[in-house]
Amino acid sequence: MPRYYFHIMNGKQLVDDVGIELADINAAKVEAVKYAGTVLMSEQPTDMWKGIAWEVQVTDSPSPNAGRTHLTLTLTASASTPQ
Repeated sequence: MPRYYFHIMNGKQLVDDVGIELADINAAKVEAVKYAGTVLMSEQPTDMWKGIAWEVQVTDSPSPNAGRTHLTLTLTASASTPQ
C-alpha cells in the first residue's frame, strides 16, 4: 500500500513526517477531509476568516516541498458580519 503524507499549509506549515498507508487515492481523499476536520476543531484557525487559504496537501513525501502532490484540499471562509 502507498504511504500518503498530509501537510497543513496556512501561512505556516504543519508537516506530517509519519504519513499513513492507505489503499489508494480515493482513501486519501476521505482521510484528507477527516484530517482537516480534526485539525480545524483542535486548532480553530482564525487566519482562515481573514481570507488566508487553509490547505491540506497530500503528498508521497514527508517534506511538502519534495515528491509528488497527489491532491490539495483548500478551505476558505468568509463572514457576513465584521470580526
